[in-house]
Amino acid sequence: MTVRAIFLFSIAVLGVDTGQAVFAQTITNENLVLGSLDFPTSGSEEAQEEFVVGVLALHSFWYEEARDHFIQAQVLDSGFGMAYWGEAMTYDNAFRTAQGNENEELGAAVVARMDQLDFEGKLTWTEREQGYANAVRWRFAATSFEVRRRDYAEAMEQLSLRYPEDNEATVFAALALMALPGFDRENPLHTVTVASRLEEVYERNQEHPGVLHYLIHAYDTETFALMGLRQARRYAEIAPASSHALHMPSHIFRFLGMWLEVAASNEDAYQASVRWQDHTGRPLHARDFHALDWLLDAYLRLNRFEDAKRLMDELDKIELEIRRRGEEWGEFPNIAGQLREYYRGAVPGG
Repeated sequence: MTVRAIFLFSIAVLGVDTGQAVFAQTITNENLVLGSLDFPTSGSEEAQEEFVVGVLALHSFWYEEARDHFIQAQVLDSGFGMAYWGEAMTYDNAFRTAQGNENEELGAAVVARMDQLDFEGKLTWTEREQGYANAVRWRFAATSFEVRRRDYAEAMEQLSLRYPEDNEATVFAALALMALPGFDRENPLHTVTVASRLEEVYERNQEHPGVLHYLIHAYDTETFALMGLRQARRYAEIAPASSHALHMPSHIFRFLGMWLEVAASNEDAYQASVRWQDHTGRPLHARDFHALDWLLDAYLRLNRFEDAKRLMDELDKIELEIRRRGEEWGEFPNIAGQLREYYRGAVPGG
């Protein structure tokens, strides 16, 4: 039994039993610096360009931006099967644990649309691409959340073994392993199994956003954090257009007591999301308020109380602007409420 097979077995023992509108204003691909990857497909040249940008954004969990590019790839090449795979994958938040959420339903709907077009003979696939399509079918199958995760991980594992030269199969397979409910970052077998596969791809492409991103997640513990410092710094360098890529180094910095770096990372991350939200015309609640959560924590740990107060003022301004525009609130009220509560509890007279 291979190490990877042993890993899958150990996880099991641990308890694992519509078209979307594309925003009219889009950031040009030339301005989307998101790293690099090689993912050849059977799509047309124009559709392939959009597809690759979509995959780059997907690896940074930038689901909305990725979805726009996958849908545009479908517009450019309606028979491009992998563009539908990509759209479905934008609903796979790898570390979401809740079952029955809206993303699961939306992902299943995209797969159903893909399958209908495929049944009608309107989609084109290579044999390797069919492996991706079959995997995403397992990911959004009508089974339990845990079973979907397990079946998808096994399908991606088999695809990566069948096509060892396919970096994307290896990277997505590694992410699928980390998304299994039984994955434990503190377990050396789990961490080393995933990290070793990603490190192999890193040797071939040191600008691959998925490799760098998922290595940070793999090393996201006090035990392994130092091993992820190189990847943390590199990820922000190669994908500066992504708010999440700018935020992710914080996961390593915090365990190393690098709070100045945590603050700087999340300042950059939030500002990147502001630029994206403003440029694309999305509502204010689309900004990366997760970065503000981390930023407030860093400010308070550094006793930068004036900066923390300015952050609270920023929330007040956003709330007033949402009211003025009459926009949807999204998750902003919950996030803002939590930040304000944290601030009041940490700052005397806050």
